Amino acid sequence: MKVIRVAVIDDHSVVRMGLKFTVRLFKDLEFVGEHGGGEGAAEFVARVKPDVTLLDIRMPGKDGIAALGEILAADPDAKVVMLTTSGTDEDIYRSLEIGARGYVFKTEAADDIVAAIRAVAAGERYIPEPVRVIYERRAAAPTFSDKEIETLRLAAAGRTNREIAEELEVSEITVKVRISGVFAKLGARDRVDAVNRAVERGLIPPRA
Repeated sequence: MKVIRVAVIDDHSVVRMGLKFTVRLFKDLEFVGEHGGGEGAAEFVARVKPDVTLLDIRMPGKDGIAALGEILAADPDAKVVMLTTSGTDEDIYRSLEIGARGYVFKTEAADDIVAAIRAVAAGERYIPEPVRVIYERRAAAPTFSDKEIETLRLAAAGRTNREIAEELEVSEITVKVRISGVFAKLGARDRVDAVNRAVERGLIPPRA
């Protein structure tokens, strides 16, 4: 029986403790290490060399998607499963596009998490049907430029078109064109609706 070496990267110690306990319940799994955040995650994986890494997305500082990119840049063959509470379109799409082999919600049963570990260790991908549907919907959706996202972020903060134009050093007409384009891509009725839809998709962070 081949033992699968599992590592966990999550900023919550209670989550790491729970996953360590879960992994140790199964004879074919071995817990080989834990790391508390995105910073240094690639170095941690390179040092520990797990067969499968469970990686959270929502972490302060460097998030899990940025850490995933660094892990795979250092080792393109690294097998990473995103284990997270985030179900936004953008997080799912970016994780799978960058190269995560699986995507599992923390609310799933322990057996589902273990099934993901085993599948990914065997060279398969573990993409539950709800995640696949979200990924395919996002893949088919219009994309947004960095300038459009920045304009939308400032609009979400309550800035007027004039204020946005001054901050981005563009004309008000340019801002109006960008916002109109964003409305069309999101299918939004107005600015408030556009902001709400953008937050739902994970394009911009929720308002405080």
